[in-house]
Amino acid sequence: MQPPRIEFPADYPVKVVARTRATLRLEVDAVFERHFGPLPADGVSERLSAQGQYTSLTYVPRVEREEQLRALHAELVAMEGVMLVL
Repeated sequence: MQPPRIEFPADYPVKVVARTRATLRLEVDAVFERHFGPLPADGVSERLSAQGQYTSLTYVPRVEREEQLRALHAELVAMEGVMLVL
């Protein structure tokens, strides 16, 4: 049995890349809040691609256990327009 690759709890960066749309940030924020509670005011960085077609959102939630990350990832990749979750 291998030891865990990440020691929990941990502040773990998660990047979501999706097609740009007006409600994207609100929708992704809601997913993170369901899994980790309220987001701090400075808890998200947002960046548009050069042509503005895609938006990357980076969050750094406090993760208590690996199952939280797995559940978050599953919900994010199922969202319409999400291209990548890192």
